[in-house]
Parts: sequence; C-alpha cells; structure tokens
Amino acid sequence: MTALIIRDFGFRFRNLHPALGALLFIEPVIVIVMIAALRIFLFGKEPPFGSSVLLFMGTGVFPFYIFRRCARGVRGQKSRAAEYYFVRPFDFLLSRFFIQSIQNFILMVLFFSGLYIYGIREAAPWAPEMCLISLFAVSCLAFGLALINSSIRSYFPSWGKIYAFLSRPMMMFSGAFKTVDLTPEPLRTIYSWNPLSHVIELFRVGFYPNYPHASFDAVYLTKWCTGIIFVGILFYNNKSKD
Repeated sequence: MTALIIRDFGFRFRNLHPALGALLFIEPVIVIVMIAALRIFLFGKEPPFGSSVLLFMGTGVFPFYIFRRCARGVRGQKSRAAEYYFVRPFDFLLSRFFIQSIQNFILMVLFFSGLYIYGIREAAPWAPEMCLISLFAVSCLAFGLALINSSIRSYFPSWGKIYAFLSRPMMMFSGAFKTVDLTPEPLRTIYSWNPLSHVIELFRVGFYPNYPHASFDAVYLTKWCTGIIFVGILFYNNKSKD
C-alpha cells in the first residue's frame, strides 16, 4: 500500500506543469484567501466569530475540502491492478483516499502554523482532540461517499467530472462561512440537515473554547457516518465489473 501511494502520488502530478501542480495543491488556501478578502471588502475586518477572518474561514473550508477531495473515488482499475501482484481495484481507491487525506492534512498544518507564527494565537487549537474527532468523522463521510462514487463511475466514467461540479456549491450550505447557531431560521435548520455543518462545528470548537454549538448533534453525525459507509459498501459490492 505504501508503494502504491508513492507511485500514484507521482503519477498524479507527472504530466502537470510544476506551477499548476502547486496551484492544485494549495487550492483550499487560495479559496480561503479569496473568500476572506471578499468578506473584508464587503463587511470589514470583523469576522463572524473570533479575532481573524482568515482563521474562521480556514476552520470551515479545510474540513469541507477534505471531504470533497477524499470522496471523489476512482474509476475501475482492474487493468492497472494486473500490473501488480496482490493488488486489487479496491487498493487503488484506498491509496487515493490516503493520498488526498495526507495532502490536505499537511496543507492544513502548514496553514494554521503560518497563522500562529504570524501572531494569531487562536490558530493553535486549545482542544486538539475535538479537531481530530472532527477529522475522523469527515473521513468516514468521505470514505463512504468515495465507495458510492467509485461504484457510479464503474457504470458512468464521466461521473467524476459531474461530482466535481456538483460538490462545489455544497460549501455554501455546510456552515463553512457562517456560525450556524447565529444564523436565522430557516437557514439554521437547513444547515443542521447537512452532516458537514456538524463536522465543521466540532472542528471549530477545537479552536474556539466559547464557540456556540447548540445545533451540533453527535448522534446525528454518528448515524450519518455509519449509514454512508454501510450504503457505500453495498454499492461497491454490487458495482459493475472493472
């Protein structure tokens, strides 16, 4: 699996210009800076919560991007699996999931470390265990959806592009740019239906000790994590032959 991760990571950027590869790597940071700049331009430097607009947006965008990137899945890889011994198509899905997770985790650590060095002390989480639980939950959601997406792509290879297009607007309804508890109804209820909003709330609790999170529901999030993995396994076991 380690060799597969290393080879797939190199294969992913082999045909890209180094500048383009760097842009793809730091895409979440570009999105954070653009959204923060737009908010400062429209509403001033006062963040929705906390002392830094960049930190607030970062704590919302990074969990969403981890979910979005890790949930893309892969196409059928039976032909590539024949190149290796003891490698199954599922191993390619798992290696891609690990690659995306490692890539986004490294970028997230660099981003928050940079904010801390810059002088934003809130960038160092006061409850890192909350952040880790949140990242574990979003990984479960992403892995379950990756199984589903891989199953769909076995029938429709172009589904990956459709998912990439449809998944972007989800960020607007995940609470990435707002504090869900301070959002008026009915938007607050709509946000609460999205399991990603609970992931983001839990992640922000790890950074802000007094972050309002009355709408957070651990049972609801656990049901989603368990259910989507179960459905993903059913889909993947009944997918088209690679």
